[in-house]
Amino acid sequence: MPSDTDSFDPRVPFLRAAGEAAGITPTQFQAKGLRQVVRGVHVESSVVLDVTLRARAALLAAPNGAAVSRHTAARMWGAIVPDDWHTHVTTFWPKADVRRDQARARARARGGGAGCSAAARLLLEWGRMDVDGVDSRVSSDPWGVVSLRGMRVTSPLRTFLDLAEDLDLVDLVVLGDSLVRTTSVTPEELVEGAATPGRYRRHARRAAAMVRAGVDSAPETRLRLLLVLAGLPEPEVNIVIHDEDGVVLRRVDLGYRRQKVGVEYDGRHHAENDEQWAADITRREDFDDWSWRLVTVISPGLWKEPGTTLRRVCHALRQRGLSVHVTSDEWMRYFGRQFGKTA
Repeated sequence: MPSDTDSFDPRVPFLRAAGEAAGITPTQFQAKGLRQVVRGVHVESSVVLDVTLRARAALLAAPNGAAVSRHTAARMWGAIVPDDWHTHVTTFWPKADVRRDQARARARARGGGAGCSAAARLLLEWGRMDVDGVDSRVSSDPWGVVSLRGMRVTSPLRTFLDLAEDLDLVDLVVLGDSLVRTTSVTPEELVEGAATPGRYRRHARRAAAMVRAGVDSAPETRLRLLLVLAGLPEPEVNIVIHDEDGVVLRRVDLGYRRQKVGVEYDGRHHAENDEQWAADITRREDFDDWSWRLVTVISPGLWKEPGTTLRRVCHALRQRGLSVHVTSDEWMRYFGRQFGKTA
């Protein structure tokens, strides 16, 4: 690796032209010491290709002013989205003279045809990308772009609204709950943002109205939505139980406080950890002493037997005097064996 250029660091994604200027030879580009992250962008092979590094590489290959967006932005914000192997960016339509200048600058930076085909250069001129591994969308509205880790990234609010195009209702609410947990955005701000004009806003409005603060995991969100989409009363999130002095005794992920019925998702690892298992037994005894009924749901209760989960919750609520019934089959669009999920 070259060492005569102090500002050059091969552990950070770099354009081929920058590497050549720093002294990397064509042979070295083909050697095992370097890897190509996206076409025309390289990095040392020893560097871990995490979401941040892939985002930096994609922005180097993108037109000026592009931003990390959608699934990739969500992960950079620490939120939960379905797996997608692409790196997602949004490019913006600049004025004609700016598009022309950008295209020429990109062609020079990429070394002509070495890192960018003629077709790709034409697309870059119009604010688009044609790069393997990068899902590029074009927008005429540059609002909601902020700086995160030194990169242009869509804000949590814009990320949520953009992903209304790609995610179904349950996954979009999972995203919203996790954005509220990991960033400063609030459910109210998501609702307000979804009320503005734009694409897929009807879908975004419904999802935003279902986002709640205080949710700790995606399975908890999914369990809550299973109940709601079946027409059952929405359970309260993160119920805190205090003693007479206000000291927190226990918490319940989801529940119906008045009926003293808790509904909780329990991951497989709990049963495989002796200490956690013992703690869970003590916890359940505490709730028994306080006359709480806990309905514990594990992964098959969402994906293999969601109907059984609904019947169990209905039975527990009826025992506490609340007349409830499954009144909607919308839950079948998102839960069941056909979806092949485990959490």
